[in-house]
Amino acid sequence: ALIAHGAIEAAQGVARRNVAILAEAVRQGYTIVATEPSAALALAHEYPVLLPDDEDVQLVARATREACYYLWKCHQRGNLKLDFKPLPLAVGYHVPCHIKALGIGIPAENLLGLVPGLRIETLEKGCSGMAGTFGLVKRNYRNSLRAGLPLINGLRNAPIDVGMTECCMCKMQMEHGMVTPTTHPIKLLAFAYGLMPEL
Repeated sequence: ALIAHGAIEAAQGVARRNVAILAEAVRQGYTIVATEPSAALALAHEYPVLLPDDEDVQLVARATREACYYLWKCHQRGNLKLDFKPLPLAVGYHVPCHIKALGIGIPAENLLGLVPGLRIETLEKGCSGMAGTFGLVKRNYRNSLRAGLPLINGLRNAPIDVGMTECCMCKMQMEHGMVTPTTHPIKLLAFAYGLMPEL
């Protein structure tokens, strides 16, 4: 119980430091945009639980958006440039658990559906098995890969050029299980805009 209490206090300390910086930005009119779903989930859902009586936490939570969701909403308002170069690629898309937990649908699929020539195959194969840092621990590695095997087999058997996911931990797991590279949807979008030729 002492360890759990210490962990909660440590998490609250981190949350307070982050919120102190971010709340000031929100008061200046900024939206918080996170490319990592876990970060968006922490700011929007977990921090309010950790610090329920902190008004700044609520301010930050209301102003936090996952990056693909933010850009999709920009498109819906007519504020997104659509001068994409065609990308004749087949993409195997893994929807991370934390995107699902955010309850925002699948904005990356909607967003990249705007890119001419890009074919997206969403692979509904469950968790990648990495489960945060679980799969990074040596004793868990094999079990982690076993848990992610349906996804890894789905990627191996799909006729794709590249894997795609918003989660950096899922990306690591996907690349452990196949030779095809995996990238973030925002990077593919940047490539379609001609902003990341090195990709």
